[in-house]
Amino acid sequence: MIVGGTQKYFRAQFDDEAEIEKVVKDYAEYLFGSSILFIPKSKITTAGGVGTIPDGFVMDVEAEDWFIVEAELAAHGTWQHIAPQVSKQITAVDSQATRDTILKVALDVVKSDKAAADVFSDLGVAQLDIHGTLQAILKKPPTIAIPIDGVPADLQSWARTLKFNVKIWVIEKYKSADGKTVVYSIPDENVPTITTGITAGQPTSTAVARWSQPYRDVMEAGLIKEEQRVLLDYGPRGKLKQTFQGILRKEGVEIDGQVMSLSAAAVYCIQKSGSPRPTANGWMMWKTEDGIYLNEFYNKVYASTAAEAGGLVQQPAPADG
Repeated sequence: MIVGGTQKYFRAQFDDEAEIEKVVKDYAEYLFGSSILFIPKSKITTAGGVGTIPDGFVMDVEAEDWFIVEAELAAHGTWQHIAPQVSKQITAVDSQATRDTILKVALDVVKSDKAAADVFSDLGVAQLDIHGTLQAILKKPPTIAIPIDGVPADLQSWARTLKFNVKIWVIEKYKSADGKTVVYSIPDENVPTITTGITAGQPTSTAVARWSQPYRDVMEAGLIKEEQRVLLDYGPRGKLKQTFQGILRKEGVEIDGQVMSLSAAAVYCIQKSGSPRPTANGWMMWKTEDGIYLNEFYNKVYASTAAEAGGLVQQPAPADG
């Protein structure tokens, strides 16, 4: 249950798969990051002629990564629906013809959507270089993105068997007591609930504990200290980068007299520099004066735990509020 003032919101079931698909499309930046293109669903075909329709593709221009998006309901089950669907999609995108089709659709999105074109200009990518940038991204293996309302049996174990990185976001629906208001809960800071992949030749899997407080954990480990100075470099649309300075406090980072979470402070700096970006992962942007990003300290805190668990660890997300 979620409470606020006199309002109470109770956990509710999604009406259908289309509802969770709409949430993913509407809030894609909060799942995948600000510098993305969301490409609508379209039919793709395996070399053997089997058709399949992912719920979309996401091109992360800044991270140079791309995602096959398959929004799901946990009730559909891992083996009954999710694994067969994703397997067909993986097979289909192995075809160069399919990737060429995705490229064409992505370029059409850039031409027709100013916000999509602004993603490239914000990163300093010239218009003539957009085609080559997207083409280079599509040459890489995709990440499988599964937004879902719960984690069915075997989903995490099955994901670990894939040679692709898999990211799973648990999205929850809540309704007010009178049923008139609907709100959704999504993971903080673009951090998936479950991530699987291959590290040093070994399958790894992390599951986010929603109740964790990683900022406090990293500070209590002595890797960062209160009153320590941190820096953030950012410049929109190819302009010279500005350097912002913050001071670490017990509750977060202080900048311009305000104490905020790492990510809220990062967004504050980004927007102060003139960019409209609404999201950022502060762990990946704030660094110490000697150039170490705070994400490295986060990884150090949980690396030993991951090793002890054989690669499977209830690992809190690098999200600080």
